[in-house]
Amino acid sequence: MTLALFGLVIFILSFVIGGLNRQTSEKTNLAPSAWFARVIGGLMFFGGVIWACAVIVPAGYKGVLLHFGAVRGQKSEGFHLVVPFVQEVVLMEVRTQKEQSEASAASKDLQIVSTTLALNFRIDSNKVATLYRNVGKEYKARIIDPAVQESIKVVTAQYTAEELIKLRARVKSEVEQDITERLGAYNIIVEPAGLSITNFDFSPEFNKAIEQKQVAQQQAEQQRYILQKAELEKQTAITIAEGKSEAAKLNAEALRVQGGSLVIAREWIEKWNGTLPAVYGGGQGMIIDLGTLLRDQPVAAAR
Repeated sequence: MTLALFGLVIFILSFVIGGLNRQTSEKTNLAPSAWFARVIGGLMFFGGVIWACAVIVPAGYKGVLLHFGAVRGQKSEGFHLVVPFVQEVVLMEVRTQKEQSEASAASKDLQIVSTTLALNFRIDSNKVATLYRNVGKEYKARIIDPAVQESIKVVTAQYTAEELIKLRARVKSEVEQDITERLGAYNIIVEPAGLSITNFDFSPEFNKAIEQKQVAQQQAEQQRYILQKAELEKQTAITIAEGKSEAAKLNAEALRVQGGSLVIAREWIEKWNGTLPAVYGGGQGMIIDLGTLLRDQPVAAAR
């Protein structure tokens, strides 16, 4: 419309130039300039009027039709004609948009939690005119940001700081559901899985306490491992001792029942290194005679 107004000014100015032409001498002819200005001004005026009557709604937008500032419906994508100075079309984006917000709230155990969220949403394309009438174009600052802040405070207050970390998926789901209900009342739709909690941040004191707790848990796990290892070694030693005791009992029983000959022979053979041992003392000869033991054994067995 600015073009039409500028053309109207030039058109009026052309008549002023024509009036000056009649007052000047014959040597100064302003008639061609006046005529040229009149043509240019007329073209600009009518071109501006035609341009003001045409409205193009691009893809991904809806146009809100205003009649003397009052909402009179909405326009879809494409080319539309309106009445200049009477009607106006305001463009509203209906594609998926992203809004990032930061919120601070107190947890159930009174820990301050700073949260950063990213929300994907879109305007209900059939309710664009209603949203503009009730809220206007500043719906992000007026509706979305306050709804996100309030939802974070409501949900965060139901969990301790430690639960917020462990139950992150549940917290995200509850916050998303609460935001969806709040924005739905204003015809703003949250996309499926459209909420992302990008950060949970706590006070330095709480972070230090969490770190100390993790260190204590690691130390406890290490101590538990040491105790389990000691218990295993104890059980192993007991088992070995019991085995030796049982073996001693069996050997003693064998010595008692069989006179010891076969047992002594077996142990001698197991420890033999290939050289026949001989123990002498006081000229009495060999103390242990394996051959005698082996010869005497069948007789003992036969008895």
